[in-house]
Amino acid sequence: MLDDGVAKDRAAPFSRKHAKYWVTVTGGMILIGVLNVALGWWLYEPAGDPPERLVPTAAPGPGPGSEGEIGLGEIPVPVMRSFAESFPQRAPQTARKLANDIYELTFAAPGSTLSEKARFRADGTLIK
Repeated sequence: MLDDGVAKDRAAPFSRKHAKYWVTVTGGMILIGVLNVALGWWLYEPAGDPPERLVPTAAPGPGPGSEGEIGLGEIPVPVMRSFAESFPQRAPQTARKLANDIYELTFAAPGSTLSEKARFRADGTLIK
């Protein structure tokens, strides 16, 4: 056998030789646990009345209801594709369906509060 010059400790784990370590470590862990439970018991405040139930509502803003107004999910795909190409980095806020399958989309420029309108045919052609 090779001898690397380091003596192996062959004492049993719970022997008197190791007692000074495992007693202090185990005692310290128990002490920390007791302190945690005591602080938790002392600082815990039970909840008063049951919390008020939050009822989700529709997002604020204009929704379908005015003359010809449609939801944003009802805008045809060619119209949305053309809108995204014509007005990059903008999103429609409202949409209306006018006569002859013309869609009018209202949007605001980034960093602006002024609304602009764009009209498209159902096939996605921009009407100026």
